[in-house]
Amino acid sequence: MSSSASRRPSVLVFATGGTIGMRRTESGLAPDPDFPEILEDLVARICVSLGVEARVNHLSPAIDSANADAATAPKIARAVRARVRTQRPTGVVITHGTDTLAYTSARLAFELGDLGVPVVITGSQLAHGESGSDAIGNLTLAIRAAVKAAPGSPAAIAFGGKLLPAVRATKHDSVSFTAFRAELQLAGGATGVPAAPPLDDEAAASGAAAPARILSFRFVPAVSADDLRAAVGGRPHGLVLECYGSGNGPMARPGMLGTLRELCSELPVVAVTQCVTGGVDLSRYAVGRELAAAGVIDGGDLTLEAAMGKLGFLLDRGHRGAELRSIMQHNLVGERSESPT
Repeated sequence: MSSSASRRPSVLVFATGGTIGMRRTESGLAPDPDFPEILEDLVARICVSLGVEARVNHLSPAIDSANADAATAPKIARAVRARVRTQRPTGVVITHGTDTLAYTSARLAFELGDLGVPVVITGSQLAHGESGSDAIGNLTLAIRAAVKAAPGSPAAIAFGGKLLPAVRATKHDSVSFTAFRAELQLAGGATGVPAAPPLDDEAAASGAAAPARILSFRFVPAVSADDLRAAVGGRPHGLVLECYGSGNGPMARPGMLGTLRELCSELPVVAVTQCVTGGVDLSRYAVGRELAAAGVIDGGDLTLEAAMGKLGFLLDRGHRGAELRSIMQHNLVGERSESPT
C-alpha cells in the first residue's frame, strides 16, 4: 500500500479569536491567555476519537469579532492559503467569534472558493471553560465535517448541531446554541470563482490597495435622501441597499432618485431584500425599475452577508463596471439563484 493511500485524514484548525477562546473575569469575558495550549489539547482529544491528524495555528493577534473590519476575512484567507500549501490538510476548520461569523464566512466562501480543500467555520456561544459550553460540540462537528467533505465542497458553518452553507447563513439569535440559520439552500449551477482581471499599469505600480469597504443602508419609513447621502459620507467602495419586499424603496421621497443616480455613478450599489426569505426582482414593480434605471444592481436572493462579501471580494480582485455588475448577478459558489432572463 502506498504512503498516500495509508495516510490518515488531517485537519488544520485555525483559531482567530472570539468567545470560544475566552474566560470569565471580574470585568467580564476576556481572551484566555492559556487558550492556545487548551485548544491544542481539545483538538487532540477530538481528533484521536475520529482517527484524524491535526495541526493548530492561530491568527496573531487574535480578534474580537465585533472589531472585525474590511481586512479581517482577506487576512484569514491569505493565512489559510499559505498553511494549506505547506501542510496539505484534508480539511480546514476556522474558529471565529459569533458576532461577525456570518459576514466573515460569506467572504471566505468566495476567497477560498478555489482552495480545493473543504473549509468549515465554527465558534461558540459560551467560552470553552463554561459549564455546559457548546464549544466542544461545535468544534467536533466542524472537524468531522471538514475531513469528510469532498474536495471543493463549498464553505460551511458548523454550529448548534447543524451544517449550514456559509453564503446562505445569518446569525438570528444572540443567546441560543442554534444561533445561525440558513433559510435557503445552496443554489445549483454555481460557475465557480472567476479569474482575477489583469492589473493595469497603475494598479501594478501602486501594489496592494486597502481592502474595499462595503456598507449597508436599510430603507425605513422615516428615511430621507440626506440620510442616504450621509451613509456614504465616509466614502465606502460599495453599498448594499436593504430594500422593502422584492426591491422597493421610497423613490417618491424628495431627492431620493437623484441621490441614487449620483451614488451609482460613483460606486456599485446592490439591492437585497429585508425579508427573511425570497429575494429582489427589480423588474417586478415600477419602483424597482426606477432603482435599476438609476444603476442599482439586482441582488436577487443574496443575503446581506453574502452580498457584502461578494461585492467586497470582486472589488478587491479588480472587477469593475459592467463586468462587476454581470458577475454580481451570477451564481459563483451557490450564493444566489440566477437572475431570470
